Amino acid sequence: MSAILGVLIGVTMTLIRTQRNFFILGAGILAGVILVLGLRTIYRRSRYPQMAQAKTSWVYGLWTVLLLVLAGPVQLIYVADELDEIAIKSLVLSLGFTLGFHEVDRAIVDSSKKSFKA
Repeated sequence: MSAILGVLIGVTMTLIRTQRNFFILGAGILAGVILVLGLRTIYRRSRYPQMAQAKTSWVYGLWTVLLLVLAGPVQLIYVADELDEIAIKSLVLSLGFTLGFHEVDRAIVDSSKKSFKA
């Protein structure tokens, strides 16, 4: 699931910034991804209540900062104009978001296991 969401967000954020006609569709895609992430989080926390009580670790914070940098400053600093630049930026963002989502989720699960045992 993190791979699907990572690729979807990476491509969408690249195209929103570079293609004027993609803005409405891209906003819809991002809204859909936010909705899916929210519903999956609610579902997981209702099935596993110990996840709601997990303390955040420094690893979680590090991956969250990486996701924020990919979503913010990278978008403002590096504007891709040509097709190969768009493809490279899309690939880098997709890989970054995929890895970030996976690691944030893993950090939450690991910390919930630790707090459940204690």
